[in-house]
Amino acid sequence: MTSGYILSPEARDHIFEIWSYLAAETSVEFADQVESELFEDFALLARNPGIGHKREDPTRVSVLFYRAFPYQYMIIYRQMNAGIELVGVLHAKRDIRKMLKQRK
Repeated sequence: MTSGYILSPEARDHIFEIWSYLAAETSVEFADQVESELFEDFALLARNPGIGHKREDPTRVSVLFYRAFPYQYMIIYRQMNAGIELVGVLHAKRDIRKMLKQRK
């Protein structure tokens, strides 16, 4: 974890789904741009753990939510002893509560 963060398997899947959707609906270049900006946000969160906000409604698990601006993606992460773990990256209109309940 030299970058200060790790991606959970679910987060990796989410990033792939986002990229695939954007590549099909817009362009590969735009999908690459969004993916790159998400990874920049991951690095920002790793450098500044604790930014974002807590929400009690979707889960009691200790995670933080950070909106990837200007996109409507919520980056869900948790602080660890040596950095952060990216739990998920979901569009704000997706069922975040359901995703967090499925994750053990």
